[in-house]
Amino acid sequence: MVASVEPLAKLLRSLYGPSVTVQTLLEANQNPHHLALSPRQALMVQQADLVVWLGSQADPALVPLIARRSGHSLALLSLPGVARLQGHGHDEQAHGEHADDDHDATLNPHLWLSPRNMTLLATALAEQYPDGLAEGQPAAFDAALAEHQARWQQALEPWASTAWLTYHHPWGYLTGPLGLAEPVVVTRQLGAGPGSQRFVALAGQIEKEKIRCAIVEPEARQSLLKKLCSDCRMTPLDPLGRGDTPATYVPWLDTLVDGFRQCLSGEDA
Repeated sequence: MVASVEPLAKLLRSLYGPSVTVQTLLEANQNPHHLALSPRQALMVQQADLVVWLGSQADPALVPLIARRSGHSLALLSLPGVARLQGHGHDEQAHGEHADDDHDATLNPHLWLSPRNMTLLATALAEQYPDGLAEGQPAAFDAALAEHQARWQQALEPWASTAWLTYHHPWGYLTGPLGLAEPVVVTRQLGAGPGSQRFVALAGQIEKEKIRCAIVEPEARQSLLKKLCSDCRMTPLDPLGRGDTPATYVPWLDTLVDGFRQCLSGEDA
């Protein structure tokens, strides 16, 4: 099996266990926002028994490869009821009957951060590709995710209204359901930093709201964040789950939530 991004691979490992080989298409050193696939990666897509991807809006580089495949593929955005966010905002919407509409250029592509989306995907995988499923799946995955989500909401509740800073905002699929406040967002596009007027306005907002927590993605300009908020606790978190992270989905999400808790509370682990 091939997953377009590591969090989808984490879900596949959760459901199928060690009996199935799962490969991640996106390499750790590749920028998902400007993705150019190598011949080796193209061959991975062609040879996989199953490709699990986000859909053409969120994985545009895969569209021609998926079109040429003779094997099975499943796109998260093809599933009814998938939660979508516009841009990098916080207003979660479900477009069941329009889930395969590929004309919304403002889609926030970080769909895997939504527990609800991953529950939908787990159900679809179990229904369409049951061969090799680990015993008790997907029920065990759904139960663990629901239990952890209740625990996460309880753990974060004391800081639900605490302001925080992020370079850009992929996190709404996770922080929205968990009840966290809207962050102060430096830029809507990773490749474009704020102009001088925007920088001054951001610095003033950070001071006014007494922000002390900054969530730092690998692609974020940390030096700029430090200039904006010298008193902020810089907490590195990767929404793509690259590097040395748990191999399965719920434990990985647990590390993200704990990162938010530490950052917002100012506490150590």
